[in-house]
Amino acid sequence: MLVRMAYAPVNPADLLAIEGGYSFDLPHDQPLGAEGAGLVEAVGEAVADLRPGDLVMVLGRGNWCAMRLLPRRHLIALPAGFDPVQAAMLRINPPTAHLLLRHAGVLPGDAIIQNGAGSVVAHWVRTFAARMDVKVVDVVGRPHPATPDALLDGDGLAERALAASGGRPVRAALDCVAGAATDRLASCLAPGGRLLLFGHLSGEPIQVRSQLLTGGGLSILGFSLRPAEEAMGVEGVHAMFAELAALHAADPPSLPVRAIVPLSRAEEGIALARTGGGGRVLFDLTQ
Repeated sequence: MLVRMAYAPVNPADLLAIEGGYSFDLPHDQPLGAEGAGLVEAVGEAVADLRPGDLVMVLGRGNWCAMRLLPRRHLIALPAGFDPVQAAMLRINPPTAHLLLRHAGVLPGDAIIQNGAGSVVAHWVRTFAARMDVKVVDVVGRPHPATPDALLDGDGLAERALAASGGRPVRAALDCVAGAATDRLASCLAPGGRLLLFGHLSGEPIQVRSQLLTGGGLSILGFSLRPAEEAMGVEGVHAMFAELAALHAADPPSLPVRAIVPLSRAEEGIALARTGGGGRVLFDLTQ
């Protein structure tokens, strides 16, 4: 299938790849771009379910480009009328949140705690958890307008988290910060709780008191999206995205966009994305 690319965001994974800090080795000759969406330009004779003009999301990397030639299995078909800008931001964060909750093993009536609560992943965690009757306790490093009720990370977090959970047991913690923040999150967990580490915003090794493991039954797991998807197989990944697309259509969120710049101004877009702030920076791949 030939796809004319439309939009691609500057994902934090792209910034890590540029800086050489990504968790996995990436081919040096592969274009950047962990996410992206476009319109079908042409299909091979074996493709029966898509036609030119259909909106698709690309599963693989290398999306900072104008055109892509891909096998059908590397594309997710999206419903007619889907906003292509929003479609370009669906590849990483919604499945990450979906699978984090699955790996956390939480049940209706439980609570979870997450740091980095102003992030897009955290937004999706709240969206999916609400549908599961799972309470989310949000933690931020500094006040964030998107999460006015979030707890500030720091001393006494465990006591404040217990109050914020409304009496529900905090069964799992989602950690995207690492460093000393890991210990503070882990201290909030009920006995036998599970901590999933999926980010390294602090740039520091995790710190956890050993007593939380030996006395509290804490388990710590690492999570990365693409290996988790590989374990699901192609059919499992397509089924997951069909479910996510249906959830999106039922209650479409509007993820904030800070700027859209042409790919010819890539350095400007990357620099803007590095400054942080609300909303994604996207490249317009049609210019």
